[in-house]
Amino acid sequence: VSLGFESIILYRFLRMDRARRAIPVGNKACHARYVKKRQEAHKKKLNEIKCSIDMTEPKRMVHMKKNPKKAQMMEERYAEIERDNRLLLEKMSYIMRHSSLDNDNQFKYAHSLNRDQRKRELQRITRENQHILDRIQAAEPTYDHLAWEEHEKQHQEYMKNICELPVVIHSGIVEEDDDDGICP
Repeated sequence: VSLGFESIILYRFLRMDRARRAIPVGNKACHARYVKKRQEAHKKKLNEIKCSIDMTEPKRMVHMKKNPKKAQMMEERYAEIERDNRLLLEKMSYIMRHSSLDNDNQFKYAHSLNRDQRKRELQRITRENQHILDRIQAAEPTYDHLAWEEHEKQHQEYMKNICELPVVIHSGIVEEDDDDGICP
């Protein structure tokens, strides 16, 4: 037979409560209320219990706060870096003063052998692009914006005829309706 968690706790509670139940009482209801009150007070104290062990980190001693050996090593490292930087700067300034670099380009590059060919190709492409632009600008539009505006005016008239309230047209002007139509 498998017992649930609650039934195990109840069984343990009843076993622990045997001694208390053996003591005769005058009124069982009052005694039960007293026991319940004491149990609630006990649970409250258990919830409010504070730790008796100090879990904070210990205070650092004054002589432990500063590490003179580490400070000395860092100072030596910075001094070494400064010395290396100064040496590099001196070498660079010597090179700049004496112009000993071999970076002067004395060779002239030969001109491209197909320069004229590339120039002709670029001119041909430019002419073709101009020709295409002229054709696009001369083409008649396929959409008739005047017909669209006429269609929109007709649509607004239909809306005005079927609406009960004044029609708000996209321009922001409110038109009054004379009919008593119903707006969808």
